[in-house]
Amino acid sequence: MTRIRRCPKARHKPGGGRVILFWLIAVQDAAAQTNVQKAPSAVNLPNAESRPLDIDFSNDPVLALRKHQTNRDDFHALVGETVRRHPATMEAEALKDVADVRVRQERGGLLPSLDLSLSSYRVLSRDFSNDPDNIVERSRARQRTDASASLSQTVLDFGSTTKRIDAAKDRREAANADTESTEERVALGTVTAWYRVFGMRALVRLGAAFAESQRDLRQGVEQRIKEGASAEADLARVDSYIADADRQLAGFRRALADAEARFRELTGIEAPAELERAPVPVVLVATREEAMEAAGGVADVRSAQASARAAHGDAGAVKASKLPNVSAGIDAGRYGVIENERDYDVRFRVTVRQRLFGGTDTRLAEYRARARAADARSSRVREEASRDAAIAWADVQALETQQGALENAYTASRRSRDVIVERFRVSRGSLLDVLGGQESYFASASAYIQGLTELDVARYILLARTGKLSDELGLEIEGSAQ
Repeated sequence: MTRIRRCPKARHKPGGGRVILFWLIAVQDAAAQTNVQKAPSAVNLPNAESRPLDIDFSNDPVLALRKHQTNRDDFHALVGETVRRHPATMEAEALKDVADVRVRQERGGLLPSLDLSLSSYRVLSRDFSNDPDNIVERSRARQRTDASASLSQTVLDFGSTTKRIDAAKDRREAANADTESTEERVALGTVTAWYRVFGMRALVRLGAAFAESQRDLRQGVEQRIKEGASAEADLARVDSYIADADRQLAGFRRALADAEARFRELTGIEAPAELERAPVPVVLVATREEAMEAAGGVADVRSAQASARAAHGDAGAVKASKLPNVSAGIDAGRYGVIENERDYDVRFRVTVRQRLFGGTDTRLAEYRARARAADARSSRVREEASRDAAIAWADVQALETQQGALENAYTASRRSRDVIVERFRVSRGSLLDVLGGQESYFASASAYIQGLTELDVARYILLARTGKLSDELGLEIEGSAQ
């Protein structure tokens, strides 16, 4: 930072630096007391200390954000309720019911079918000649009521029905996996929204305190100018710091409004007033290879694999349908139910049916092509899941390293700020140096909070990419063992 030379009058006011320093500390204390009423003390910027190299960071309010977490059971209950009531979950549950009904429908092909019919007619008018060709028509009764029953059972279809049943079961398994995937996406969105609100609230409170302190410092500069310890040009520099602080605060407030709206849309409730850091995940993979291997069991991969098996089952059913189909049945009829007492017949029937030509070969080729496409999609989804898991694992490792660096940067920035203030106290620095040190310290605190939230969200993303998110959040997801 370029040092602004003090005006000559400053040489005759050796105590001016100490006066403004004491005023600066008083302003910081007042701002801290004001912010305690508006927000938890954990988000207040600590005051400058006279011994910067001996700061006890165990009580640092910014670093304390990582120590306080919301109740795990309450957090899991909120996520679970959000997942349960979300429209995407309801849609997935309905599609799962469709797949379950389809299994029962295909199983019906193994059971006999019974058709019942009842017909009755009455001739309103007729007139026949004596032509022998219409003797049957002339002998037909003027009215009659007939009843018939037909019982049929497939005897041999070369496994066509069984393959359709297996394909329906595979689609049900895919639907179950899709439901699990949907629930995990909603849960992950809820976690992300929670952290977004948590982080932006902390940044808004920090930004508000910082902007207020900059305005209070401007009053100090005005007082210093009156005492002849600073030049009037210093006000322009201070005003630029104030404008930049207001710009950052406006951006934080806009982002907070967006985060709270997203939270409300997902959960159906307003974000809690005292929203703390979500519980840190404990179920994580240790290595990149373990993450990639675990990705093979995520819901999307299982859904794609089940869909591929279903496509092969459909192709097998179409192939079997080209072969002869043997069915047996019994047909019974009662003729003249009202008009006579015992006109009936009962017949046993055996039918052999086979369809030739009519596009059977092209239909089989179509279903085989669909099966190949499903296999390719399954492989693609598996590879993408492994890649995403590897990326998520690498993100966690990088963010953990970054968080350590951000913490070191924060502690160094706080020490630097306090050194600048102490130097100013003994009249070896300018007020603008104090402003710059305070701004640098605020930037380090903001970066630390953002890095903390990014790291926690990345951990939950890693859980989702390795299929462990449901266990971590305690989601009760129905399996596919139906």
